[in-house]
Formats: sequence, C-alpha cells, structure tokens
Amino acid sequence: MINGVIKAAFAAWAMGSATVLAHSWTDCTKYDPVNRMCLGYPRGYPGRTNPNTNTLYTYLFSGSPASQTMCNPKQQATMNYTSAFPIATVQPGETVYTSWEQNGHLNNAHPTKVDILYYPDASKQFADVTERNTAMVAGTMDFATDANCYNPADPNSVCFGSWTVPTDLVPGNTYHFVWFWYFNQNPAGEWYSTCFDLKVESTSHVVAAKPMAQLLALGAPDLSYALGMTDTILSKIADVTSLGGASSPYSSAEPTSSEAPMSSQAPVSSQAPASSQAPALPMSSAPAESAAPSSYSQAPSPSPAKCIMRPVTN
Repeated sequence: MINGVIKAAFAAWAMGSATVLAHSWTDCTKYDPVNRMCLGYPRGYPGRTNPNTNTLYTYLFSGSPASQTMCNPKQQATMNYTSAFPIATVQPGETVYTSWEQNGHLNNAHPTKVDILYYPDASKQFADVTERNTAMVAGTMDFATDANCYNPADPNSVCFGSWTVPTDLVPGNTYHFVWFWYFNQNPAGEWYSTCFDLKVESTSHVVAAKPMAQLLALGAPDLSYALGMTDTILSKIADVTSLGGASSPYSSAEPTSSEAPMSSQAPVSSQAPASSQAPALPMSSAPAESAAPSSYSQAPSPSPAKCIMRPVTN
C-alpha cells in the first residue's frame, strides 16, 4: 500500500515537472541535507504531488516592473501553512539550507543568483517588489551549478544553498522572508519570488554546516517534497538544541569546514527600523505602490546573466 502511494506521488511529481520553462520557486525553506528531508516550507505550498504546482506557484516579475506585489497574491498573501507543509523553526546564527529545482537553468560560467531578503523587524511584511532594493540580505546563493545541484545533467535536479539566520532576530517572534531569484535571461529583467516566514526560537533542529561537496555526496532527497511532513520528520524536528550546545543525533557532523561559506550576511543597518509599519497579515492581493526609501541597507541587484536551457529527455 505504502509503495503504491509513493509511486503515485512520484508519478504526479514527475508529470508536474515534465515541462522545463523559465521558472522556479523554493520548495523547502529549511532543508536537512544530512537526512535528506524538508523541515519547513514556504507560504501556501501545494506540494509537488499537485499536478498544478507550476501554475499555482510560479510568480514572475517580467520587464523590471516599477511596482508589483512582492508575494504571489493567489498563494502567498497570508501565513497559510498546513500540518503537511508547516512553517520552519530556526534560531539566530543558525546555518539554514534552502532548496529548489534547477528547471533546466544550470549555468556554471555565469551563475544566476538567489537572494534571501528580510527585515529585522517582526512587524514588517514585504509588500512591493521595489523592496528588493531596500531590504536586508541574509544570504546570496548560486541558483544552479555543478557545485550545488545533486544531478547537474538532470534539468529537474534538486539544488540548494546555505545562508545564516541573522543574529539580530529575537526568539519568540516570526519574521517574513523572500526567496528572490534574478533569472534575467530577458534583457529587460526577469525575476521570481517565493515568500516564506520563519519562527525564531532559542532552540531548533540544527544541521551542522559541512562542505557542499560532502552534502551532495549523501544523495538527493526522496520523499521530502512528494509527501510533505511525516511522523518520522516530526520526530527529528523535535530533537532540538541551541547553537554551541549538545549535538543531537540528527545534527551530528564533523566540525564546520574552514572553507568560506557560500553566502555572507549583509550588515545590519545601524538605524532603527521604521516603527510606523503595521503588521500586514493578511496582505492585500492588489499590487502595492512603490515603497519609499527605507533606512535598511540596500541589496544590490546582480547583473543580467544568460543561462543554459536543457530540454527534458524521456
């Protein structure tokens, strides 16, 4: 019975991923590459078993729009998590791995980039795409290369990157983040976003940082996206620790490599966040007006880059 469910899940996943287009989103906001499972998801995530995932979840900014709602108004306007696809829990200073599929956009020569955007103010919600230039950057990752995708030859390979939870986030609060991909194959500009939230606590399930090559060698995830949260995953998430504390059996790993991390956290602005911003849940589905200049440091936009398009082979 279980095998039948698994086979059906993967058949639906493969069918939903069969067409390679210029699109992507993050499937897993907190990915455990050691156990190869997902510990938290983005807003309104439908799962890869849904044959309409591509239609539901792709959110495009075409032609460098002067203004457009930052979050997909159909799927991500609110904190609409479910028991199957819950919000992730992290702690300040934790290394987080986030994953997505390359969708045929592998580029070793000039990798396109993904930014993790945030504000160090739990009351502030992203409203407009112009905030990509005013928000803080928790990390910048390569989208798809041989060095961060499990199977570079597979156009639907799972890829992932690492970034650090900002140390200025306060435990007990929930913060809004945006996964923002600068695809830019269109010279006029082409971007994609996925909105998600993180519950910040003093303890969480920590995956010890390791060199990317070692993590890729452990193998790609199997049911992480296809079936969502399971009792097995919940039991591992329940095993938590604080950074620098006793290691859990699921986060045991060699000491962090001396290699430079994949991404670096942008410095936090010395100016206090604007207190006039009220929580915006639920967010309006109508496009917001262009955001006014803010006191947060500016996140530079990567320069346009071409990517390699790979056809799907049966």
